[in-house]
Amino acid sequence: MIDIHTHILPAIDDGSPDLKTSIKQIKMMVERGVTNIVCTPHFMRNNYHNTDQIITSKFQLLKKEIAREKIDVKLHKAAEVYLDNKSLQTIKKEQFNIDNTKFVLVETSMSEFPADLYDILFHLVLEGYKPILAHPERYQPFQKNCEIAEEFMYKNVYLQMNAGSFLGQYGTRIQKTAWNMLSKGYVHFIASDNHCRHEDYSLALAYDAIAETIDNYTAKLLIETNPKKLLNDEKIDFFYVEASNTENKTFLEKIKEKIKKLL
Repeated sequence: MIDIHTHILPAIDDGSPDLKTSIKQIKMMVERGVTNIVCTPHFMRNNYHNTDQIITSKFQLLKKEIAREKIDVKLHKAAEVYLDNKSLQTIKKEQFNIDNTKFVLVETSMSEFPADLYDILFHLVLEGYKPILAHPERYQPFQKNCEIAEEFMYKNVYLQMNAGSFLGQYGTRIQKTAWNMLSKGYVHFIASDNHCRHEDYSLALAYDAIAETIDNYTAKLLIETNPKKLLNDEKIDFFYVEASNTENKTFLEKIKEKIKKLL
């Protein structure tokens, strides 16, 4: 598994409080099958004002400790950028994209979208970036109407859902939204958004839940295949769910039946 959204760097945001906690969590993640971890500390202007220099310092510290502990995992440096009208300049200056790829993890307000959200995303895409909107199922506009996901996808914005959302860790409403969006193909990546607060690893649990509820192919696509393409800066399809043969039930109908039973 490849986890593209984590707050595993020590003492930098609201995630891991110290190096000991980071190492403990990483050991647990590796035991559950993780091979690559993307470190995405928050960048929230005036709150978590983590510059590239600060992130790199923590990143190198963690890498050094992983090497000392001989943990078999590869780390990748990035950030989770809270969008505002200065985000493009900040992302370029601080090199907040994931490794040497053009993918960049972004987030926005949970309650309502800012009026200039699409404009901000448009200019990111125009500059060649590949924005990934973190945890859309947790945003109220998506909960009210998940069909707006297509607006983002048509604007070349990818969607990353939190594994815990499928498990009910954020409440029933978000859980239903997550499964509903998955049934429509409105997700390209699933990641843990690990803040080092749980003993159980949500990404592994979500993999099992999706494999059992839908199929192993879908779980692997969103937790292994697409994340691997991301790290290689390869093309990832925005729309990948198609109706099956008309003589059979469509792929979406099959998923909806299984999700209905689950919830």
